[in-house]
Amino acid sequence: MLNCPHCGSKSIGKIGTDQYYCWDCFVEFNDHREIFNVAEDGTLIALEG
Repeated sequence: MLNCPHCGSKSIGKIGTDQYYCWDCFVEFNDHREIFNVAEDGTLIALEG
């Protein structure tokens, strides 16, 4: 089972080949554990680790 690398939640949805969305903290992340906020226009903004 996949956990969110940002908050640890298990409420994860797959939205692409290697893209996932956390329904608890509302971030996207990929298989490389890069975490992104989703802007109002749909663009991804990388979060600094």
